[in-house]
Amino acid sequence: MFEEKSKVERQRLAWMILLGSFFICMVVTIAVPVTANALVQNLTESLSTFVQANQGTVGVDDARGNRTALLAGENGKQIAPGERVLTGDTASALIAVNPPNVEQLLARVQVFSNTDLTLVEADTPRFGVSDRMHTLTLAVDNGRIRLTVPDFGERPSQITISTPQSDITIQTAGQYTIIVGTEETQVTVQSGRLVVLAEASQTSLSLAENQRGMVPTGSGPVGPLETERNLIVNGDFSEQLSRWTIFPWNVERADQPAGQVRVLDAGDEPRLNVIRQGVGQADVLVRQSVNQDVAEVESLRLLVTFRVLNQSLEVCGILGSECPLFLRVNYVDGSGFSNTWQHGFYALGQPNQDRPDGCTSCAMVQDTHEHVPLGQEYFYDIDLAAEIARQGRVPPRFIESVILVFSGHSFEVEVVDVSLLASD
Repeated sequence: MFEEKSKVERQRLAWMILLGSFFICMVVTIAVPVTANALVQNLTESLSTFVQANQGTVGVDDARGNRTALLAGENGKQIAPGERVLTGDTASALIAVNPPNVEQLLARVQVFSNTDLTLVEADTPRFGVSDRMHTLTLAVDNGRIRLTVPDFGERPSQITISTPQSDITIQTAGQYTIIVGTEETQVTVQSGRLVVLAEASQTSLSLAENQRGMVPTGSGPVGPLETERNLIVNGDFSEQLSRWTIFPWNVERADQPAGQVRVLDAGDEPRLNVIRQGVGQADVLVRQSVNQDVAEVESLRLLVTFRVLNQSLEVCGILGSECPLFLRVNYVDGSGFSNTWQHGFYALGQPNQDRPDGCTSCAMVQDTHEHVPLGQEYFYDIDLAAEIARQGRVPPRFIESVILVFSGHSFEVEVVDVSLLASD
C-alpha cells in the first residue's frame, strides 16, 4: 500500500515538473520576443538640439536655473529637455534639431526677440526598425518663433508647441509662425498643416496653407482667418530655380573664371548655393519679378535665411560694393518714383578707412552693411516699409522685383529661404 502511494506521488511530481517546465518554456518563448520587440520599439535616444545666438546675447538656463550666455558669432551649445532659451530686446537665436550623428534637419526654429522658449522633449527611436516617430515638444511662454520643417523622409515626426492658451501639433512639412502673448496665441501656416487645441475649451482647429488662427486666453480657437501673402514664389527653392532668373556673371578679369549658381540638397533641404573661386571682382544676380501692389498693406516683412561659407575680401571691398550677399528690392514709392533698397552682409573683417561699412558707389536706399558669423546660418527679418521710412524715404506702393546679389573675389554663400510677406 505504501509503495502504491509513493508511486502515485512520484507520478504527480513528475507531471508537475513536466507541466511547470512546459509553462516556463512557453513563458520564455513568448516573453522574450515580446520584451525584445518592446525594447526595440520603445527605447529612445535624444535628438540633437543645437542653439546658437543669431543676434546679440542669448541666455540658456539649465534645469537648475544656471544661465549660460551665448554671443553671436561664437560657438553654440547642445540643450537638453528642461533647458530654456531666452532672448531680450536685441537678441535672437537659431535652433537646429537633427537625429543624432545624422546630417538631416528635422526642424529649424528661429527664435525672435523677447521670447521665452523651453525644450520639453526631443526623442528619437534608438533602433531603425522601430515604428515610433521623432518627437519634439517645445513650450513657448511668450514671444515669436518661426518653424521650418523639411520633408521628414522615411520616419515621420511629431512636433508639439505648447503655449499658455493652446497646444499646437505639427506632423506635416512646412513653414509656421507662432506668436504668443498674455492675451492670445496666433498661429500662421505659410505652408503645411497643423492642429491647434485650445486649453480652455478643449476644442481644436485645423489650419492649412495660407491660413491663420488665434486662441484668446480662456476661449476657444478662432479661424481660419486670412494670413500674410508671400509675394515670393519658390522662395525655399523646392522647385529648383523655377521663377528665378539668373543673370550672366560679370567678371572683371578676362583670364579669370565665373562661378556657379545651383540648388543643392543639404540634409533633405534644398539650398541655393553660389560659389566662385578666382582673382578680381565678379558678381551674379538672381532675380524674381514680383510686380505686386502693396499700397494698402499693413506690413511688408522681408525674411531671408542664409549663411556665408567663404569670403576672401574683408568686409565688402574698398568701395563697399563687393559683399558676398546683397538683398535688393526694386520698388515704386508712394510718390511714383522708382527706387532700389539694398542691404549688404559680410562675414570677414572689420570696417575701417580702407574697408567701409557701406557701399560708397551705390545710389540706393541703404544702411550700413551687416556682419554675420562665418559658416553659421543666419536669419534676417525686417518690416521693409518701416525700414525704408526709417531711412527717410517714401515707403513703397508697388514691388517690382527682389534680387539676390553675390559678389567679391572668392566666396561661397547658401540661401535657404526668401520670403516677402504682405499683411493686409
